[in-house]
Amino acid sequence: MRLAGNRIAGLAAVAVSTLSLGAITASATPAVAQAPICGEADCSNLAPASLSASQATLNITSLELENITATATDVRTGRPLVGALVHFYTSDGRMLGSAYTNYGGIAGITTTENFGPGTIQELLNGYDAVLVGDGVHTAASAHGAITIGTDCSTTPPQ
Repeated sequence: MRLAGNRIAGLAAVAVSTLSLGAITASATPAVAQAPICGEADCSNLAPASLSASQATLNITSLELENITATATDVRTGRPLVGALVHFYTSDGRMLGSAYTNYGGIAGITTTENFGPGTIQELLNGYDAVLVGDGVHTAASAHGAITIGTDCSTTPPQ
């Protein structure tokens, strides 16, 4: 009986240590969704996503990039992707910012610009929106144009 008691105690100790290690591991791991490291062919169980980018404006009066938005949808259902992370970059690869999609599947940012050498040409090449894969949907990207605008109204006074 003593041998059986030692086995049960040993199994209980292993079970308790496994549970506590699991709890430590779980609490030490941040709750951030990691994108799968694979392409659509490798992760065929992921739903395809679509991303479209709007035309943005470089407001030269306020020195801001405005209307930088992207709309993410599930290709199969046509429904908007809610809570998906979208990164926005210049066409030269400089990060402009990031945002999560809202209930309409739209993510958007407004950002100020420091005009240095080549900045305007870089911005006039447009921007890229990149939908980060979320483990449910594939990653996607889209390119949007940037035009020059101002705060001035073009409507004549009445």
